[in-house]
Amino acid sequence: MESTQNVIMFQQNASLFIKITRPFLLLVSMLLFGWLFLNNANFIDIAATMNNAESNSEISEINSFTNIDELKQFSITKVNQMKSNREKDSENAITRSILILALIFVQIILYSTKGNFPRSKTLDF
Repeated sequence: MESTQNVIMFQQNASLFIKITRPFLLLVSMLLFGWLFLNNANFIDIAATMNNAESNSEISEINSFTNIDELKQFSITKVNQMKSNREKDSENAITRSILILALIFVQIILYSTKGNFPRSKTLDF
């Protein structure tokens, strides 16, 4: 008799835990998806005209060099800058990948506990 009561108490506690954590996990999931969306917006080339003007400016700067040593120095600086940008992009990609994996894990938890969440007419998780 006591073990049946323990099982019932455990089920009630587990149900309460799920009732509390599901909305929290859903909120965290939505915030992380929003952050990923906004972070990705930085890579959209909205001002293509401005980027083209910047590229044309750099090309004219390269064409203006008359000394080969200055051109070499400028090229080395640009290569180092591209390397730095690739490293930053790689770090950002790793961060986004970890967040995506975490979100997949959260979504699996939310999906697997769906049957344990009471049905609501106003809000259906």
